Amino acid sequence: MHFEVGSLIKVVAGGVSVFRVLEIGVDGNPDMALVQSVEDQPGVYPWRTDLSLAVPADLPPSPR
Repeated sequence: MHFEVGSLIKVVAGGVSVFRVLEIGVDGNPDMALVQSVEDQPGVYPWRTDLSLAVPADLPPSPR
């Protein structure tokens, strides 16, 4: 799936938390991104994640 900076994602299908993509191609890897939670709470910080399992935040959760 293709994401852009600013996209809202869940890091896995069925995930609950929503993250904003801040940077794509971290450490030269096109599948790694810097993301940060969109929740406004103390302790929110950017972190790296693999986008290979990520889904757009507006998609319904996958059936189990």
